This record gives sequence, C-alpha cells and structure tokens, in this order.
Amino acid sequence: MREQKATILVVDDEPGVRKLLNRFIQSGGHTVIEAVNGRQALDIFREQRPDLILTDLHMVEMGGMDLLKHIVLESPVTPVIIISGMGTKDDCVEALRLGAWDYLDKPVYSKELVIHAINGSLERARLLEKEEKHRQYLEKEIKKRTGELVAKNRELEQEISQRRIQEELVIHTKKEWERLVDSMPDFIAIVDRNFKFVRMNKSMAEKLNEDVWELCGKTCFLCVHGTEKKPDYCPHVKLLRDGKQHTVEIYEELIGGHYELTVIPYRDADGTLLGSVHVARDINQRKKTELEKDKLKSELLHAQKLESVGRLAAGIAHEINTPTQYVGTNIEFLDESFKDIAELVGRIQEVLDSSKGKGISADQVKDLEDALEEADWDYIAEEVPRAIRQSKEGVQRVTSIVQAMKEFSHPGSKEKVVADMNRIIETTVNVSRNEWKYVADLKTDLDPDLPKVMCLTDEMGQAILNMIVNAAHAIAESRKGNDEEKGMISIRTSHDEKSVEIRISDTGSGIPEAVRNRIFDPFFTTKDVGRGTGQGLAITHDVISEKHGGFIAFETKVGEGTTFIIKLPIAAG
Repeated sequence: MREQKATILVVDDEPGVRKLLNRFIQSGGHTVIEAVNGRQALDIFREQRPDLILTDLHMVEMGGMDLLKHIVLESPVTPVIIISGMGTKDDCVEALRLGAWDYLDKPVYSKELVIHAINGSLERARLLEKEEKHRQYLEKEIKKRTGELVAKNRELEQEISQRRIQEELVIHTKKEWERLVDSMPDFIAIVDRNFKFVRMNKSMAEKLNEDVWELCGKTCFLCVHGTEKKPDYCPHVKLLRDGKQHTVEIYEELIGGHYELTVIPYRDADGTLLGSVHVARDINQRKKTELEKDKLKSELLHAQKLESVGRLAAGIAHEINTPTQYVGTNIEFLDESFKDIAELVGRIQEVLDSSKGKGISADQVKDLEDALEEADWDYIAEEVPRAIRQSKEGVQRVTSIVQAMKEFSHPGSKEKVVADMNRIIETTVNVSRNEWKYVADLKTDLDPDLPKVMCLTDEMGQAILNMIVNAAHAIAESRKGNDEEKGMISIRTSHDEKSVEIRISDTGSGIPEAVRNRIFDPFFTTKDVGRGTGQGLAITHDVISEKHGGFIAFETKVGEGTTFIIKLPIAAG
C-alpha cells in the first residue's frame, strides 16, 4: 500500500493517550492536530479539514459517537477511526454502522497497528475519491454521449433521406481518388498474400506496357522482375512475416533503373493482414546526384592531396638536402683520402719492387714511415670508416623519405584493402616531418599487435596528415612570442575486440567552446586567411565516418590542448 502524508486529528481526553498516538503517527510521517473532546474536535474539523480523525469513544463533552455522526453528516468522505478501551462489541458495531472506517481497542501498544489502520483508511479514502471523480466523469460523458447520439440520430435521419445523393457522391469520390492515384508518377499497387496484384495505378501499368485489369491477378515478381522466383531482398516477404513497413532500394531495368520501394501493411476493417501497398519512387535522378556528389568529394580529396603533396614537397626537399649534403661532403673526403692512399700504395710498391731478393733496407723503411706520416694514415684509418657509415646513414634517410613520399602520394585502390594503420601513421609522420619539427616534437606509441583494418589507404593517409598538420598549426598558434619551447604531438594506437583506436594529441591552445560544434563543418576554419581552407577536418570526418563506418570525436581543454579520437572497425577474419 502506498503511504500518504496527511494531517490527522487525534481526539482523546487522556493526555497520555494523545501523546502516545502523536508519537506513533508522526513516526509514520503524518502531521497531528490534538483535541480533548468531541466539541473541540468538531470546531477544529470545520476550520482545518484534517485528512483523518482518530477519536476516543467515551469523552465528557461530546463523545466519539456524536462526533462521528456530525462528521458523517458534514463530510462522509473523511475517514473516522474509533479507538476505545471502554466500548463493547455493540459499540463497535454501532460505530461502524454509523460510518466509522475502523475500530481499535485500547490500550494501543502497537505503532504498526495504528499506522496500518491510518494508511489503510487514507488509501481507501483516496480510492473512493478517485471512484467518485470517475463516476462524475462517467455521468458527464454519458450525458455528453447521449446528446451526441441524439444529434447523430437526427443526422442519420437526414442521411437516410439523402442516401441516393450520398451514394452518388461516394461513386464520384471514388473516381476522383482513382484519378488522383493514377495521376501520381510513383508506381502504386496492392499485392495480396499470394504475391498477386489486386490493384495498381495507371503509371505502373503503363511502365509494364499492359492494361490495369490485365495485370490484376498476375504474380508481381514475374511482371516486375521477369523471374519466377522472389528476389532475396523482397520487402513483401518481410512484411508478411512481421506486419511492418519496409523500404529498400532496387535496380530493375524492366521498370527503368533505380527505385525506392516501400511496402505498407494492407489490412481489412478487422485488422487482418491482407497484403501490402507497394509504392515505388523513381530515384534515378537522386542516384545521379549522389554519384556527382561522390565524384565531387573524390575530386576535392584529390585536390587536397595534391595540395598536401605540393606543400610537403619543399619540406621534403629540405629533409633530403641535409643528408645529401653530408653524403657529398664525405664523398669529397673519401676522394681526397683515396689520392693519399693511392700515393702511399705507390711508394710501398716501389719499395717492394726494389727490394726483391735483397730485403728491405733501413733507408727504405724510413722512406715508408715518412710516406705514412705524409699521408696521415692514422687520421685516414679513423675517419674513412666513419665517413662511409655516415654516408650509408644519409642514403638510408633519403631512401626512407622517398619511400614514404612514394607511399603517401601513390594513388590508392578505389576498393578498400586490408591495411596496417601503424604503417600508414609512420609513413605520414615521415613525409610531414617538415610541417611539425620546428614547432613540436612528435612521439608515437603504436600497438605492436594492432589488428588490420579495411580501408582506402590513400584517403586514410590524407586524413592522418590533416590531423598532424592541424595539431602542428594549433601548437604554432599557441607558441606565438615563444620560439624557444617546443610543443608535443603524441600519436597512440590501441584496440579492443571490435575496433582500432587512434589518439592524436597536441599541446596547443585547445578549441574554444563557442566553435566546438562547428569544427567538422566544411569551409569552417579558425586559422588566419591563407593558412586554412576549412576542408581538412571536414574531409577527415567524411573519410572516417562516411567511407569507413568509423567514429571521430575530440577531447579539448582551452589552454592545454586537444586529443582527437578515431575508431575504425577491425577487418573481418
């Protein structure tokens, strides 16, 4: 039973009893008003209208029985509970007959009993009040409905007298409806549970090159698809199974290409499913527009990639120039050293030729020692291996840059392939080094067990490049006036059972709250004029979300930086 918080009037001429009941009742969450006799209680009742009265039976000035009579007469819906230790069984019966809601014996030692009696009576009062309101509502509705029925009867009398006019109107309306449906460009047909046409509009019949009435009764998939087998995607099959509306896109040359087919449950007056209403809408123009949109997106992505390659070219040239310079310097050193070594070897060869069969004299040994000193052999022996090692490192650096640029700029497949996101990230970091090395250090924490993903590798590489360049620009913006301290770009990969996660963080200035809901909008940028086109993040969002079924979001704090979170589904198998 649901407890109610109410105001309880306690009537008893014994202070101790009132105090005890007061404590019991307040523990149940109710408010208590006290009266010492029936007369005082009646005055309080008339002024304050308590929710329930708990009264002793025998009191000096107006007892509980008389109080009960007054309460029942003035407010029969107010619960009255009689409590007495001097009453008889007949008193109890009489009190209940007069309208008491409950009867408790004194002395009352059980708080639970008192609370139960009070809450029960309050709940009963609530239900009676609800029942009374409902009764009044029903009476009002009956009166209203009766008036409506009377009015309806009058209308029916008029309708009966004008039945012929109405029948003609119905026939006219039916023909108007048929003309309306026939004039619609959409194909509309009713198909029964046996896949037979029941009715169709003129547009559909004309497309099938037959008369409407000739098509009625024929199998729908035979007429529309030219086959004797239902197509696997058939929405009518699904509707017959679950009774719900279904929509599919189909391509059928017999009816002119691309259509959006919606099937809607078709029921009789009792709700029995008889079949479905088919509505087929020509979407060839929409498909053409979508293809043009996709082509435009592809061209925009290609243009941005060309822009990126052009922008990176100068930086990559600089990256290649440094190792090339010290390779060239080392080659010049090796060339000079080779001349010295060749001269030294010539001197040694002369000594060997002149000493055949004689042995080497002290003067010849002295001559060789002088030749070694002139060639500075100790220096050559130490520096030549170092020069060779540095040259090999420079060649390897140039090779890695060229290979990374080749991978980045190579046109990827138009179909998704299984790819390693760690490799894509490493390649992009390599080719974009000149974009970030002057403003930030970049560290990677790549999951060695990262699963492969199905992706368009060139588009994904472009998306990662956009994120790195965006991070570098954010750090550069926050470092204005502070050229000594570099920022930090961090790239971390991880995975769970369903997806690969990439986190790209920067220590830039963060994203202001006012623009956070716009950063993925096309052409929106917070960068200076000429520095940003507003396409980078928009293209990245399209690549991640639309083309790869992934998810991209960000966490940011103004003054501290931003982390972009990318999630991509793991490749099946």
